[in-house]
Amino acid sequence: MLQNCFSKASKYKKIIFSFALILIFIFISCEEVQASKPLVIIDDMQRKVGLPLPAVRIVSLSDSHTENLVAIRAVRQLVGVKFSADSKWVLKNIPRLSRYPTVEQIAKLKPDIVILDVDWANKNKGLLKELDKAKISYAVLYRPKWAVLAQYLEKLGTLTGRSKEAAQTLLISEKSLNKSELRSAKAEKLKVFVVAGADFSTCAADSWGARLIAATGAKVLTDTRGTKIQDFPWYIFYGPDKLTSEGKNADVIITLKNTRRGASSLSREAIIKDPRFKNIPAVKNGRVWEMEESDLMLPSLARLDSSLLKCWQLIGYQNK
Repeated sequence: MLQNCFSKASKYKKIIFSFALILIFIFISCEEVQASKPLVIIDDMQRKVGLPLPAVRIVSLSDSHTENLVAIRAVRQLVGVKFSADSKWVLKNIPRLSRYPTVEQIAKLKPDIVILDVDWANKNKGLLKELDKAKISYAVLYRPKWAVLAQYLEKLGTLTGRSKEAAQTLLISEKSLNKSELRSAKAEKLKVFVVAGADFSTCAADSWGARLIAATGAKVLTDTRGTKIQDFPWYIFYGPDKLTSEGKNADVIITLKNTRRGASSLSREAIIKDPRFKNIPAVKNGRVWEMEESDLMLPSLARLDSSLLKCWQLIGYQNK
């Protein structure tokens, strides 16, 4: 009888083991089918972009996309980046392309895909035609906005095979903003004006920088109906006269340095010494500060925590 029990137990073990092997085989087969399934996204020029496998060699011609690829841990897949890529966030040994790269320069890097900004692509349609002729795949994406960040990261994750990391990056960024907003509940509500160049343009209400400042609890002085600057829609025209009238209650002024859109930067000293602004609280109290344009306005999740910290430091809150 005891022998029969052992025999039955052994039989059950064999059945369980066989069943486990079948499940493992099914799981591996599903993964192989999934891996062999072509990847397809619709880019922001409404083009269908397909890849047989996730891209392992990527050329990024956008500082924003480059840093967001770093954020989702695809940095080792980058084989070429824009000339202006910040070495603080993007490895120095990744080749930098010229300001206006040729298809030959790109082809030498043997990319699986090239990722570009919509605004840049619209000004360089000749390169797109050359990429098409050379049969080099490319995806054209808008710089991310907070309202569509999930969709943007989903596309990056699909192209790179980093969907899990992209989802994690989204959660981390949301937590960072929520943490900042909770902290701001105990701080005085200050009014902040951003000077985006000597023409006194400022950040648009829906810009990346405006959202960062708002996450500190401050109110960004801007115009929701302002005229956006061509090719740089994250900025609007404002002007010094409007600053003296509608921005006269600014508690803090942040002036951006090393701007890249052609307008020269305005120094802290120049604003403080300008008699037109002498009655603005920020000027009277010496709360005019300089900040790197990229740290505030570049939609980069790689530097999100760093940028939020700098906003807090420059706005200089005092708890209630």
